[in-house]
Amino acid sequence: MSKTMATNRRAQFLGFILVATCYFFAREPSISQGERKELASKLHFDRFDLGVEKFALNGLKSKRAVHPSLDRISAWIGGTGAAATLCDLDLDGLDNDLILVDTRVDRIVVMPVPGDEIHSKPRYEAFALDVRDLPMNANTMSPTGSLVGDFNEDGQADVLVYFWGRTPVLFLKQTHQTQASQLGSSQFFPIELVPELVGTSDGRWYTHAATQADFDGDGHLDLMIGNFFQDGADILNEHGTGIATVMHEGKSRAKNGGGAKLFRWLSASAGKEPTVVYSDQSSVLEKHCGKGWVLAAGAADLDRDGLPELYIGHDFGPDRLLHNRSQPGHLEFGLCEGVRTFTTPRSFVLGRDSFKGMGVGFGDVNGDGLLDIFVSNIADEWALQESHFLWVSTGNIDDFKHNRAPYEQKSEPYGVSRSGWGWDAVLVDLDNDGRLEAIQATGFAKGVVTQDSKLSWIDRMLFSAGFLQHGINRWAELQAVGTTNDRLINDPRAWPKIQTPTATLSGYDNNPIYVSSASGRYVDISADIGLGDPFNTRGIAVADTDGNGSMDFVYANQWEPSVFFRNSTANHNKSLSLRLVLPLDDEVPFEIDPSAESVGSLAIGATATIKREPETNPVSGTAQRTGLVSVAEVLSGIGHSGHSSQEIHFGLGEYPNATIDVELRWRTRKGDLVSRTVSIAPGRHTILLGTSSK
Repeated sequence: MSKTMATNRRAQFLGFILVATCYFFAREPSISQGERKELASKLHFDRFDLGVEKFALNGLKSKRAVHPSLDRISAWIGGTGAAATLCDLDLDGLDNDLILVDTRVDRIVVMPVPGDEIHSKPRYEAFALDVRDLPMNANTMSPTGSLVGDFNEDGQADVLVYFWGRTPVLFLKQTHQTQASQLGSSQFFPIELVPELVGTSDGRWYTHAATQADFDGDGHLDLMIGNFFQDGADILNEHGTGIATVMHEGKSRAKNGGGAKLFRWLSASAGKEPTVVYSDQSSVLEKHCGKGWVLAAGAADLDRDGLPELYIGHDFGPDRLLHNRSQPGHLEFGLCEGVRTFTTPRSFVLGRDSFKGMGVGFGDVNGDGLLDIFVSNIADEWALQESHFLWVSTGNIDDFKHNRAPYEQKSEPYGVSRSGWGWDAVLVDLDNDGRLEAIQATGFAKGVVTQDSKLSWIDRMLFSAGFLQHGINRWAELQAVGTTNDRLINDPRAWPKIQTPTATLSGYDNNPIYVSSASGRYVDISADIGLGDPFNTRGIAVADTDGNGSMDFVYANQWEPSVFFRNSTANHNKSLSLRLVLPLDDEVPFEIDPSAESVGSLAIGATATIKREPETNPVSGTAQRTGLVSVAEVLSGIGHSGHSSQEIHFGLGEYPNATIDVELRWRTRKGDLVSRTVSIAPGRHTILLGTSSK
């Protein structure tokens, strides 16, 4: 054998070893079919399609009407808008009311959740919150989501609705109905969030996220509104002229969007014409975030100091984590970023990524008593393989004070890094075993090609050969945007054609439902439990809608029917559900399961902490953790367009004791931070957070 041939053989061998090594480290670990079957046997859901077709005013829509300058990317522009909120609007003590934004009917529909076995018939007739009488152009706006809260502090459940094409509207509940059947649109009085902008071009907002929390610790809930396109853009005006808007100014540091807006609560009143007044404090956020393209947001107390931090997900730009340093009446935040090490990719450093930031969820994944953060990006095979984020707390919460984000990116070790084009990301215990599951919304555009579709001669040949059943895959064209010069990407005329109705972009993925395997790594079992349909989902809302201790959920789907899943899982696991009510008057007794109806508001920002029994590693049988701590918080408006229950829920497994100690902490209406530990039985409880000992 010649020396050259020997050298080539060695090179080929080394190449084979290199490829095999890369494959070993890049491939996704698998589990046995036996373990997969066992994991799937632990969950079961009953499906109910959500029919709202009767609310369509002029037939069911299948696409958005857009400005002529955006017609070439109409599938991209029309890819969002579906939304769902699970809440308690009729004040029956259960989160069994659903506010649904269905893009096909383009309205805000309120309905009781289906399959309610407690009642022989629907508790009330579904209705729409009507905005057509408000000063606006109904042809150039569309609802994109809702947020429920007691905005004017009268003990009622109000609804904030946000839009593309106009500023948000607050629907304040005027009266306290005596029966659930009386719930209807006439009870809600609409007022403008920012009345001074109504009818102006600056009042054309494009909102994708809204969250509420007491940011300054004064005892009143403030609002953060996250906008996508620039204020004043003319996106939905199909008769417009010129250029509707500019697009992102770059692929990784775009700061020319609508940005995050912050409103501090000032005053409110109740009655037949209720009011609530906010002060625009948006400059507090803009100095840290610029005007990013906001797709998701969430507020939660990450450092356990009683003030909520703010996580903002940005498209084509780094997400932002803001540490709360506010005082009553004065809002202030510090921008925190992660610390990069030699082995850390830049995009895996919190605050330095260039990914898409399209969903955010909070949960204590590792049981250290601190909330972790689950974030959706785009992680679709053969398309754009970024990575989803699972920011796991390091426990070094003092880092916040030094503008360092105390989190490590661990989505790959936990098994949640890859799925598809992601949106809402939710952490919830579905089987009450004490370990959080993860649900993720995926999908973007479902293309459809018919005999009448306008096709190029190549696509016509492919269609005739049966290769375009799921539309024309436009990922190649969209990836071209990723290689386009930053100076061109902000002009919509420079984007490739991604048009409705033929374009497909990750439209046929399934929504993963991740459960923890024996190794601790998450595994997607959605197909194994009959939920593997290619839903085109944007929002996920989760709640215990029937009060049985198990969490149900809704998929808000784009351009197709949304779906409700009732949890019918059968096991011996116990749970603890806490409905924490902040009374209208602080000077009332603290009471567990009060006999009279508790008049007050759900205590947004209140936290509950429990200590669990030591865990045993299911593989080795040895002690895995001792003194395991779990924390949960009453959150409101977390994620992209799905907003979940404002209750606290813990799965306890086969809990052996009669009671469990729970440390509660909340802020009173006067702004005082109060804590109290109670011993309470597993099950469902309402707690009136009074401070008086009478």
